[in-house]
Formats: sequence, structure tokens, C-alpha cells
Amino acid sequence: MKTFRGSLKSLRETLPPGPHVMTIGNFDGIHAGHQFLLRRLLDISQKKRLPSLLLTFDPHPLFFLSPETPFRMIMSPDQKEEVLSSLGLDILVVLAFDKDVQLLSPEDFSLSVLWDLFHPASLIVGEGFRFGHGRSGSLEDLKRVLSPLGVEVSSVPPYEEKGQRVSSSRIRKAVDQGDIEEANRLLTRAVEVSGPVSMGEKRGRLLGFPTLNLIPPVHRLIPPPGVYATRTQIDGSYYDGATYIGTKPTFGTHHPVVETYLFDFDRDCYGKWHRVFFYHRIRGERSFASVDALKLQITADVAEARQVLHDHPFTGSVGPL
Repeated sequence: MKTFRGSLKSLRETLPPGPHVMTIGNFDGIHAGHQFLLRRLLDISQKKRLPSLLLTFDPHPLFFLSPETPFRMIMSPDQKEEVLSSLGLDILVVLAFDKDVQLLSPEDFSLSVLWDLFHPASLIVGEGFRFGHGRSGSLEDLKRVLSPLGVEVSSVPPYEEKGQRVSSSRIRKAVDQGDIEEANRLLTRAVEVSGPVSMGEKRGRLLGFPTLNLIPPVHRLIPPPGVYATRTQIDGSYYDGATYIGTKPTFGTHHPVVETYLFDFDRDCYGKWHRVFFYHRIRGERSFASVDALKLQITADVAEARQVLHDHPFTGSVGPL
């Protein structure tokens, strides 16, 4: 997969000429609903023997339009690129969302962005797709402007699971409620948090459970406080473990931490990038009357995490389920 990033001006100079078979959207999470649309995109691409292309935006428009509103991304840009490549997409275009893009009317966006940049042979979007200034554009606007130019504009219906539409907001709600299995099922991969191993207070080592510490990324969705059965990728290998998210109330600290104890692992990994995949919430955050009581609970948590991960064998896939 080839990736192109930039402003409207820079992309005009770097993008390969069309025609393409394309879609548009934020695709945060690349969940089962997104994959449903992408399968349709790739099918049309194969039949027409034209490259498949996804146009997305950075930053997410909500960060630009409502910076004061709390918003958490399900996945990082790097993870999005990795998953899209694994699905077979040919071209990913990441357009910088700025004032110039925001102010484009639906007609101007259709002509100066979609047509001038990509010359699509086919454009496929979700039925409820909205675009242009104030999200005033719809599927009918795309057809009105682009169909006379020879573009086949089509849509896919909402993808449902258990009678409900699969959406990024539904996944965020499941994660916030600690229902990791539900979120994973909708994503078709495990919820992930990633970052470099940071220096911690080394209390876990003193307790007999040394941990890899991660500072939660800003504006990223992370599970609520508690203990989780997780699988961690570091140095290209995967390790089973248990992860604590919280503020360490037993020790009187209040800043959030993500600490992962890897089974049968004891190496110095400071500064190394690691990815933590979540499978099950074992319990919520609690305070303990003594360090000994905490050690007993951690021992029980680790035993439960081992059993959960035994029931979720590693598949070797991206975001393994």
C-alpha cells in the first residue's frame, strides 16, 4: 500500500493520476462496518482493474472544529495504516484538515478535491455519508455533481451486528463500560494502546511483579481503570500478561498509569515501543488495606489472566484475537 499525506496543494503535486476506485471517511477503528464497505470497494477495484483508494483526514475534523470537546481516537495513524494495508488497500491518502478544507461547499469539495485530485471511476460511501461545510453535503449531492462526469457513485447500507449498527461510537461506549469482548468483536481485533516503555516507580518489581509502564497517549481511547488480561508485542514478539490501568490508590498517587506485567519475562525495555492488546477486564480499580493484601490480589489477577489468555490462543494476526 502507498500512503500520501499533505495539504490540498502538496497532494496535487504528488498523487498518481487517476482513475481510481475510492471511498472517503475517517475510518477510526476500521471496525466491522468499515470492513464491510472496504470489501465492496476492493471488489469493484478488482472488477475494474483500477487501484483502490481511501481518502481520510488528519487531524480528525472534530479536533479542528470543536477543540474544546473531549474526543478520543480508537486507533493511532500508524495502526490505521497497518490495518488498511493488511486488508489489501492500494492507496491511502491523508488530507490535512484545515480551514481551506472546512470551508469547501459540497459542490466545491466534489469538484476541486474528489474530481480534480483523483478522477475516480467509482466512488462508494456509506448511506449516511455527510461532507462539505457544515456537513451539508449528502450522497445525492455527490451523484448530482459527479455522475455527469462519468463517476459511478454508490453506497452501502449500515452494517449491523446483533440488530444494531456497528459504529465507532458504539465501540467507544463498550470500552468505557469495560466490555472489552464486545469492543473486540465489533473491531474484529483487540483494543490496543501503544507507546514507549517509560520509567516507573518500580513498585511492581518490589512486589514481585515487574511491569512495563506506558503513559497513555493524549486523545486516545483507553479502557477504564482496572486489571485486564492482555497480550503485549515488543521487539517483534508477543507475550501474555496482565495490565493495570489506574491511579494506584493504595499508594496515594493520582496520575493515570498503564502497567503491564508479562508472564515469564524480565528484561530491561526502557524506551522500546510496545503494543498492549486487551482481551478481558478482570476487575475494577480498588484500594487495599496493606501491601500484603495487594500482593495476594495481584497473584489472583495473574492466575485469572493466564486462564483467559489460554482460552484466547495467539493467532499471529494484527491485533490478535
